[in-house]
Amino acid sequence: MSAIKLDLNNAQFQKDFLNLEKIELFALAKTLKKISQLSWQELYADRGLKWEAIGGRHTKSGERVYSFRFSQKYRATAIRDEETMKILTLNVDHDSAYL
Repeated sequence: MSAIKLDLNNAQFQKDFLNLEKIELFALAKTLKKISQLSWQELYADRGLKWEAIGGRHTKSGERVYSFRFSQKYRATAIRDEETMKILTLNVDHDSAYL
């Protein structure tokens, strides 16, 4: 199994990223490094990341949206595109990831 590739090119992700506090930047960097070393099966099984589908939420093109935790305060949303995880947004609390 190959490691997950990361796509950080989404405009909203970049805007959210540039507004993170220093401690959250470090947490995100640590989490993205971890994800980049995992296979998809390992990601699904990882209890700390809490990867989960957001019920009823899809992109305009119909792709299912997921969320994962990267700190106590933040969650991120992402989609899976084959072997690549495309990060969409960073959300300050659990509930805002699901809106």
